[in-house]
Amino acid sequence: MIKHLDFNFKFFSNCESFELVASKRKSFFSSENLVLLGSSFWWLNLYLYVPILPIYSKESGASLQFIGLIIASYAIGQMLFRIPVGYLADKLKSRKLFAVIAALTSCLGSLSLYFANSPIEIFVARSITGIAAAGWVAISVYYSSFFEKKFRSKSSTYILASNTTSVFAGLFLGGYISDIYGMKVCFLLSLLSGIIALIFFILSKEKKLSIEAKFSSSVFRNLLKNKLLISFCIIGIFTQFITFSTNFSFFPIYLNSLGYSDSIVGNIVSIGSLAGLVGTLASPYLLNKFNFWNVAMMLSVPLAFTVFLTPYIESLFLLILVRLFSGFTWGTIFSSLMGLIVKEFDDNYQASAMGLFQAIYAIGMFSGPIVSGIIADWKGIYYVFLLSSIISLLILIVSFLMKSTKLKKY
Repeated sequence: MIKHLDFNFKFFSNCESFELVASKRKSFFSSENLVLLGSSFWWLNLYLYVPILPIYSKESGASLQFIGLIIASYAIGQMLFRIPVGYLADKLKSRKLFAVIAALTSCLGSLSLYFANSPIEIFVARSITGIAAAGWVAISVYYSSFFEKKFRSKSSTYILASNTTSVFAGLFLGGYISDIYGMKVCFLLSLLSGIIALIFFILSKEKKLSIEAKFSSSVFRNLLKNKLLISFCIIGIFTQFITFSTNFSFFPIYLNSLGYSDSIVGNIVSIGSLAGLVGTLASPYLLNKFNFWNVAMMLSVPLAFTVFLTPYIESLFLLILVRLFSGFTWGTIFSSLMGLIVKEFDDNYQASAMGLFQAIYAIGMFSGPIVSGIIADWKGIYYVFLLSSIISLLILIVSFLMKSTKLKKY
């Protein structure tokens, strides 16, 4: 009898434990997953047409210099709105609101691109998508808010992995869709993806922020003087300059000049993004083993070498190889910076720190295509890659100067 009662007690205790575990297990449609899915479709919306946009702009009558301006216009909205978005997200204690606004704006951008027929109209439409991209500040911090503080840096790896996967899918599919159905279809599918993202963000439920310290303007001003944040921003500018002047601007044009089709261009550009995903996933291991400053120094020299070699290569295999390495480097360095932002800065001004970081690195997104467009028109496309290789070495210098600054364990 005693044995029977003991068995029942253990059975019901196990049932309670099972129910407790089951209650903690997140549903597929949990708010955390809805934000992750929303982010994935939102990034697909922003990048589905990217590999064909320089070619589309050229066919619409844009010069190389104006193509650089069109690509750079994506950064204008980010430079102008990312700091206000981060500030207001902290002030209003709401990240979901800005995620929804970002999805709505990205849909408007896709629709504008569909109806755009002249270089000026393409410029305006692309500028709208840049305003939408300012919402990444809120989305990335919104997702990290579902995690305990000790897992925040890992949450950045997850959200960036979704970002990189979607960018890869957009770049890969965009070329094929353009080849088979025409460039305009890319813009329509981008719109559909944005609508799906909007639905996911609306369905998600925001957690109330339990923040004791009040956010103030003085806290924001102190962030502007933070040496660590400034160094992250500078390296962010350099990585974005390289990516947007080569991979998303003049690398597709260079491939097109070699006679490769839109689908091949999309494939090669997307391969770089896939390598970026590998770098994103590898970054926590590399940072724990070597720390960020050493990782950035180790990767910057071979990055400079592969970027420099690109315009001297015509072999498809070798072009893929250099894109793989540069993509891995970008993914590792950039995802590390995103993770360090949520790790190094407190909750009450985390969105502001992220807003400052993302607004300032957008300077690289803007200046890269602009400066490269001027150089391409003046001296030729080869000098675009030379400039980017020099910029790569500046990452080495900043990391070397900051190597004595201690960082929290990733």
